[in-house]
Amino acid sequence: MIDPRLEDHAVGLELQIVELEERCQRAVVQGRQQDADRFEREAESLRTELASTAELLAS
Repeated sequence: MIDPRLEDHAVGLELQIVELEERCQRAVVQGRQQDADRFEREAESLRTELASTAELLAS
């Protein structure tokens, strides 16, 4: 049986990634490239964590 907490964690990561992508886009539009780069790095870190979580869910 799949751990519902693990599923909740995956959904939470997805929501955080979407938020960071939106913040990144706003930063680019506003000319804040350093902030955009930081948001992208944070989102990439979360994508890595999401991939690990997905592997756990699949096993």
